[in-house]
Amino acid sequence: MPEHYEVKRIANYLIDNGLLHQSLKTCTFQNGGERILGEYSQSDLQHYLQGATLNNINVKAKYTIFEFDVGSVILHYRFTGIPHLLGIPYDDQLYSIFSLPITSLRQDHCRFTWVFESLTLHYYDTRCLSKLYFYPNKITCQIPLVADLPHDISSLQFLDYQTFFLLYGKRKVSIKQWLLDQTTCPSGLGNYLACEVLARAKLFPFMSVSSISRDCYQNLLLALSEVHQLASSTAAYSWFLVFNREHCAICQSVIIKKKIPKYAQTTHYCLRCQRNC
Repeated sequence: MPEHYEVKRIANYLIDNGLLHQSLKTCTFQNGGERILGEYSQSDLQHYLQGATLNNINVKAKYTIFEFDVGSVILHYRFTGIPHLLGIPYDDQLYSIFSLPITSLRQDHCRFTWVFESLTLHYYDTRCLSKLYFYPNKITCQIPLVADLPHDISSLQFLDYQTFFLLYGKRKVSIKQWLLDQTTCPSGLGNYLACEVLARAKLFPFMSVSSISRDCYQNLLLALSEVHQLASSTAAYSWFLVFNREHCAICQSVIIKKKIPKYAQTTHYCLRCQRNC
């Protein structure tokens, strides 16, 4: 959390409320927020960004790229990070499944603050797990971290079956693990999106990638497209079939919840609907 579509909604919230083309007056860290910094120190970042103008906000996979006229800041919100504009709620632009701090804002969870000309952005992270990277004099397409990411789910540019099997057919991982791998296409999927894709594809989440037939793969592509349409059309989660539900929305069977391997995120699935493809 948040996953690709939530990250896009956060970016739209910032853009729709007028953050673009504003000059950054101050950049300050607090409450241990400097722990989320990558290569550059707090003083370095303040030196570069003070007085800089925000030209654009882009999203790829789970990454948000703030393009300033002096370089780009990349934020990976991880599980519990999210920016808020002071005095401007998300309303129906974003909802929280679990622990995103959307309405309950504690000042000791505010990790850094950007004060612009007419808006103030507070960045909250309940566990300080986010990551922030700075790339001087680079825009989105010039940043290796972003350029090296495969197409995300919103691009709907996926591999054909022959290429898929050639690249991944010998991997000894489950289809669920493969979907969560941010180095494979499509990137940007997290736990709930992967569970919902597999539910719509009627695929057993722990089946091996090497056992996926052409028909199974076609079902997977159709499910990815369907989830894209649903996640793009609403910020609500009423379309979930299995995730965070007690009973399957299709057959009403009890949802199974398992962690495989032991320390993985919990997989939600319907044993009746997802026995095979």
